[in-house]
Amino acid sequence: MGKRGDQHGQESAKDAEVARGRAREAVTPQPGESSAQPQKKVKKEVKEANPRRLEKRVAESPAPSTPSNFFASPARAISTMVPEPKVKRPRRTNTGGIAWALSEVRTQLETICDVEGVRELLDRFPNCVLLGGISARRELVAALLGETAVAQAAAAVLVQPGMRQPIALELRCSSAELGSPQAPEAEFWLRGVQNATQQALGQRLKLDSLRLRLSAAGCTNLDVIDLPEKCSNSHLVDVPLKIEEMRVKHVGSNANLLVCLEPGPPLELCKRFDPKLSRTVLVGAAASNVSAGVDDSLPPSILCGPDAAGCLEERFANLCKERAPQWMSSLERLELRLLKSSKEARESEQKESTLELLTRARSAGFSFSRALQEVIQGTPGCNAGALTLEEELLDFARCAANGQCGAGDFLLGEDAAAAAAAVFGTFGGVEGYSAYLRNKVKIPGSDVALNGGASWRRLLAEVEVAVRLAHPPEDSIKNIAVAAICAGGTGVHGHQRWEDVSSKLMLTFAFEPLLQRLRYVAARVIWLLRHQKLAVSEWMSFLAEGPGARISSPLFTQHLTVMRSSPIVRDLVYDAYDGAVGAVGEQLMKNLTGTLTAACINPELMLRPQTETELDLKGLNKEAPKEVDAKEADVTGPSSGRPQGQRAQAKDRVLKEMRRRAGDCGLAGKLQDRVFEPKEVKSAAPLVAVRLQRAFASLAGILATQAYAFADASLTTLCRREVDEAMNGIDFSDEQRRVLEARHRELYEAVKEVDGRLNSVKRCLLSLRGAR
Repeated sequence: MGKRGDQHGQESAKDAEVARGRAREAVTPQPGESSAQPQKKVKKEVKEANPRRLEKRVAESPAPSTPSNFFASPARAISTMVPEPKVKRPRRTNTGGIAWALSEVRTQLETICDVEGVRELLDRFPNCVLLGGISARRELVAALLGETAVAQAAAAVLVQPGMRQPIALELRCSSAELGSPQAPEAEFWLRGVQNATQQALGQRLKLDSLRLRLSAAGCTNLDVIDLPEKCSNSHLVDVPLKIEEMRVKHVGSNANLLVCLEPGPPLELCKRFDPKLSRTVLVGAAASNVSAGVDDSLPPSILCGPDAAGCLEERFANLCKERAPQWMSSLERLELRLLKSSKEARESEQKESTLELLTRARSAGFSFSRALQEVIQGTPGCNAGALTLEEELLDFARCAANGQCGAGDFLLGEDAAAAAAAVFGTFGGVEGYSAYLRNKVKIPGSDVALNGGASWRRLLAEVEVAVRLAHPPEDSIKNIAVAAICAGGTGVHGHQRWEDVSSKLMLTFAFEPLLQRLRYVAARVIWLLRHQKLAVSEWMSFLAEGPGARISSPLFTQHLTVMRSSPIVRDLVYDAYDGAVGAVGEQLMKNLTGTLTAACINPELMLRPQTETELDLKGLNKEAPKEVDAKEADVTGPSSGRPQGQRAQAKDRVLKEMRRRAGDCGLAGKLQDRVFEPKEVKSAAPLVAVRLQRAFASLAGILATQAYAFADASLTTLCRREVDEAMNGIDFSDEQRRVLEARHRELYEAVKEVDGRLNSVKRCLLSLRGAR
């Protein structure tokens, strides 16, 4: 391209020389000709010799000066319509398509500069960097804009000494006209150009380029960068740091064409960054200096005129067409990356919707409940959370001390911690209690690490022992006399009896110690059931990865993957399970507390012996006599239907039972049916204390048996009903829903952003393909 520019410059210089020679010959008038005729002939032949270069100087009047009454309005990119010159030159129409496509691509890519690889792609787009003096650059810019009066004024605004920032011009040809240079449209356009370039003026150098897009009639299709005067026409030594950075960024870029307008420092600068001048175009004085036999007296307006503009335009278009396949390849790779990102963003957005999360959480919870049943039944292949009895009690004691064993309002964390401390404190700590269970009670599996159903059976045995070991406080036994005096007196129905006082003493004597043991039972049951989450998850993993995957439902594997990949789903399932465990723990606590309260309010009913059942198994299969003779009718009652002897035996049995149950079997003992007298407290206190301790032991035994039974029933309730109901009722709290909806909106905006970037890249590819 450099050779073509040199040849073009030489041909233009020769054309000008021929025109001047013909003009000299035409100065001498021929015979029969007037003095005015040679002058007309000179003008005619000069136009014929080089109409493009000499027409402006010979045939046109001087251009008007730039209007001075401009308004200040910010402009970043200006789409303008500049009037075409009076003498239109032929324009290469094949250069506009690629140039407009490049503008479209640049516009689209500048909106997605934060995408990886876009900034590098923008840096590979070519520009023509002008290097030379202000006058030469101004003449060339005017020629690029179309060589009109408006173009001259715009060039004076764009190229002036006060510029401290690179000006990047996207020049595009348009078919519309504005009219005369004094038309309101032209004046408005000039005012916009001046306002847009105001920010490039000042005292401080700026590295960032000010990019303007000018669309004008007769304009070339070219991207031009005009550097500040110190960058384009200064010596190569002792330059400021920012100027050197500008040179490295624009002149040193292999994607740009260097347009050298003058010899000297600009040419040396081109040789510095382009030693072989492979991407350097010599225009104007620089071209005339290296061309032999050319008159150096030609003005820059001729050497930097329309021919130079057309040459630059053609070379720029060819360069863009050569590099277009590389740009398309980069854009296609970027399109593939954005397609993948769009797909991933859309999947994430769908997965994070509240409805989708609830559906997945409930489905995963259903599989979790089925896996819980398998673990409780003792399915092999699961070792997660397996602990010995001592390890289990140590872990429980640590969680209780941290307040992690509470469940709702019925069992606070502080109450669970106090209950555990009371049980362990009796034996000097957890180690002593576990040693007692292992050596004295000999609970099965104490030294074996268990989980699931096996650890549950061991727990039932342990809590039964814990309740049976309950004992009244020593202070209550010592102060029984004071407590009896406080409980005595006159009631609603008259003077208090010893039976009433004993019942009150039982309530204050046994309720709190036994209630504390019941809290221990509930805390242990809740803790162990919650601890089974690890075993259930591992069993589901065993089905997914082990040999059990062939014989089990694939839903276990799918839902385990969902729980592992989505912390929200996992938390919802675990919270629902903990809620179900808390529900059965609350029901267990209510059942045991009801028994305790009833026994303490009316201990006489608890201490009464049970009715003895008498069954005549031998006579069950005997048939009743069909007929009763007269002799038997005399001894048979009219309505009993059985012999009188059997009726008498039944009556005696009922009376005996009533006397036995109404005898000395309550707390009062010998004090039964006696009015409470404070003076008898001192002598009666030991007897009442013994009776209370015996009743306490009896009530502890009853509660221990019920604790075992109710706890075992609570596990069945949990597996068969509570877990399923809890999983079906999974829902978000108000706070969780707000957070998730905000998160979903963010993901939706991310999807829109990625789709917008993808559409921008697609439009870029469409523009380049259309230009090709």
